[in-house]
Amino acid sequence: MLIGDAKMTERPTATVPDLVGQSVDIARETAAAIGLGVTGEDPDGPGILSRTWPGLFWVTSQSPSAGTIVKRGSAVRVTFVEDGQSRSDVPMQTHGPLPSLDNHATAQNGDSNSAVDYKAD
Repeated sequence: MLIGDAKMTERPTATVPDLVGQSVDIARETAAAIGLGVTGEDPDGPGILSRTWPGLFWVTSQSPSAGTIVKRGSAVRVTFVEDGQSRSDVPMQTHGPLPSLDNHATAQNGDSNSAVDYKAD
């Protein structure tokens, strides 16, 4: 593309990798290897390094999605949770019975006589 006498070169593109399920550190390295950055949900807020250090954090979602073609130098926005935390988009159980092995061991027809006994000797 020519504008006046200056020739402008377009940035090459990259395919956004799948970062979901990776640690934030590995996601950053993966993105950087192909010329992309990684930011948190609020790109104007604290940097991702300051929000994920020290500790182990896991990527739970990303935008743009994996497979999207973007210009190198673009950023992938990720959400993440600290290791051991539950994902925020998984609703907490607020009613009904609590999960138990007894419920899982009972046959689907509700016949408690056909339950499997998992007691150790």
